[in-house]
Parts: sequence; C-alpha cells; structure tokens
Amino acid sequence: MKVNGMNATDRSPHWRPAALMDIEVIYDIQCIVHADYPEAREVLLERLELCPAGCFVLERSDVVSGYVLSHPWRRFSPPPIDTKLGTIPKEADVWYLHDLALVPETRGSGAGAEVAKLLVAQARQVGYQTLALVSVNGSQGFWERQGFSVRKNETLAGKLAGYGSAAVYMEYDLVGAERR
Repeated sequence: MKVNGMNATDRSPHWRPAALMDIEVIYDIQCIVHADYPEAREVLLERLELCPAGCFVLERSDVVSGYVLSHPWRRFSPPPIDTKLGTIPKEADVWYLHDLALVPETRGSGAGAEVAKLLVAQARQVGYQTLALVSVNGSQGFWERQGFSVRKNETLAGKLAGYGSAAVYMEYDLVGAERR
C-alpha cells in the first residue's frame, strides 16, 4: 500500500499539508520552540486559514514534530509577531515564511532543509520571484545554507524590533537561483 508516494509501512518523517485539526499541536510546538516570543493560538490559526497551501507539518507515525506557516506578503514589511493579518494583501510581492519550528529532537535531521526546498517550489509554482523571512534565535547560518541572504532596508529596523535583537530580514531570489 502506498500513501503520498510512500509505503504505508515507511515511518520516516515527512512533510504533509497542515489541517485545521493540527492547530493544537502547532501551538504546543510553538510554545516550546519560541518560548521567548510566543504567539496566540488565534494568530497561528489565522495563518493556516488564510493560506493553507503554505502550511505544513512534519509527521512521523502520526506524531507531529514540526511545522511551517507561510503566505504571500509585502517585501520588506514583515508582520509584527503575535498579530493577526486580517487578509493577504492584494499587492503581495513575496512568499513570506512566517515560522518554521522543529522540536529539539528533530533538529539536524534535514527536515528544515527539506521544507525550505518545498517552500521554494511552492513560491515558484504560484509565480513569486522572492521568498522572504525573518531569521530569529540564531538561525541566520541555517537560512544562508538554504540560499537566503540578508537584506537591509531603512524601513526594516522598526519592524524587526519585536523579533529580538539578533533578528535579520532575509530573502531567497527565486529567479537568480533558477539561473545558477
């Protein structure tokens, strides 16, 4: 028997589309991984409701051990932490990775790199030229290894303040990466 191209007996971790019923475990993982910058359950749920195509969970044997939430947004304008968006802006010009969180036991497994590739493919498929994120908790090196680069802009300083002192805005140039 095959499920999503895998044998049903395959117990390796895999990314699957997130469902509304996953919100409790997403919230619980977020409280562990981002204890210094938690977001309300309603904020996370809204991201999932606004852009289900950009939200995935890492699952192994029916146990979720990570998630990613992403959606279209405006370049150089990361949304404030713990704030509802209301809607996806019509003038969205980047695919924005709002949050990637993996439980500590999952780190180093390659799951983060795997979902980064998944999001690059997703952004390309829907026609975006740029993938953007805010690197927090010392993750800049990881994101650089995935092809992201730090971008500076005079309007970013105030917008990054709520993300912590080490936060940096980063982008992945999908068009340039295609040419490499």
